[in-house]
Amino acid sequence: MDADADLLERWRGGDNDAGADLFARHFPSIRRFFASKIGQNEVEDLVQRTFMGCVEASARFREEASFRTFLFSIAKRQLYKHLRDRARRQANEDPDLTISSVFDLGHSPSSVIAAEEERLVLLHALQHVPVEDQTLLELHYWEQLTAPEIAEVLEISSGAVRTRLHRARRALEVVVDELLRPTGRSAASLDLDTVAASVGTDV
Repeated sequence: MDADADLLERWRGGDNDAGADLFARHFPSIRRFFASKIGQNEVEDLVQRTFMGCVEASARFREEASFRTFLFSIAKRQLYKHLRDRARRQANEDPDLTISSVFDLGHSPSSVIAAEEERLVLLHALQHVPVEDQTLLELHYWEQLTAPEIAEVLEISSGAVRTRLHRARRALEVVVDELLRPTGRSAASLDLDTVAASVGTDV
């Protein structure tokens, strides 16, 4: 299989098939990134905008970063712009994505029929933590990006990634506890890392 960098170089040289291969390779991850945060009818538009943004910015791609990181950086900017624009239209205010969750912002992310109750609980929990925490957790668990790669996407330091990941994981545990309270269970009864990672396969 050709490396992303090779496909990108060929695409820049006019090989459109290489560009199509590159996008096809990363389409599922980018679609999943949006599907867990916004309505189904909005997902495809933002996926398309992300890839169009990639085309427009390809000349500025820095080789020291991975193409995958570059693409998620564009997706993150498109998502945040979409959430802020929507909030301004509805409430005439700029939301704080370090506090507001997609649920708070009135979005109904794509529903997922999970095989296990734990996975469904985790998916709902992710949609109730602040958008920035949700994004960080999903890049870590679902896309398995490293701390430096996440730092590149979120435009923060690697040290800040580790600090925020700890905080985001704790926020997730709090929501899971709330969701499980009627069952008499708690987040401590789950293998949170394993379940959180597996949820990404459902989106």
